[in-house]
Amino acid sequence: MEFLGKIGVDFKLLIAQIINFLVLLWLLKILLYKPILKRLEERAKKAREIEEKEREIQKRKAELQKRIEEMIEKTKEKTKEILQEAKEISAQERAKILERTEKEVREILEKAKERAEIEIAKMKEREKEEINKKTKEVIKEVLSQSFTKQLHQKYLQEVIEDLKHLSFKKLREKEDILLVEITFAFPPSEKIEKEIRNFLFSKLKNPVFKTKVDPDLIAGMKISIEQGLFLIDGSLKERIEKNLYGK
Repeated sequence: MEFLGKIGVDFKLLIAQIINFLVLLWLLKILLYKPILKRLEERAKKAREIEEKEREIQKRKAELQKRIEEMIEKTKEKTKEILQEAKEISAQERAKILERTEKEVREILEKAKERAEIEIAKMKEREKEEINKKTKEVIKEVLSQSFTKQLHQKYLQEVIEDLKHLSFKKLREKEDILLVEITFAFPPSEKIEKEIRNFLFSKLKNPVFKTKVDPDLIAGMKISIEQGLFLIDGSLKERIEKNLYGK
């Protein structure tokens, strides 16, 4: 102490400054260090939660993909069995096989809808579109070209029958030229195209016809008058979308 006094240091003042420093250090720990540490821990916890949710989403996506692939395999096997049966039975039974296959396709789509809805609700819109696209690709892959054409002819006849029961009164009242777009899944025969055109020509005053082929319809056809003012869609694509999303 004498030494400190000799060099001009006030011992009491030094003690007071040390105490003040310790108090300041304690306050900093209470007021700053602990809150900052707590904030860092919260951020780390949040980051871990986000990572966990991301892993869960990826896991669910993988599970959904696996279920879709299993469904594809089962559908392929079932279709092969039915087509094999169709080869072995008489031609008179083919209509029954066709109806049964169509029913089973609807049931498969219904099951796919039920499974997909649970997962789709938790995923983004683009994932829903991917499933929609995947389902159409599955149907195209599973159904043979000849069988798809049989469905195509069946759906064409259904559309023609539906047209006969529709009212064209409001459209017939229009004096303007009406653009009638007829879209087929397969190139139509001259007979079918002529039959549809003649029927619509008898119902409309000034129709202008435009015919095109869109393989994306898979099977069947659709008719659009005045860019959707009147629309009848009898395609397999439309049936798939109705089964999947209730459109």
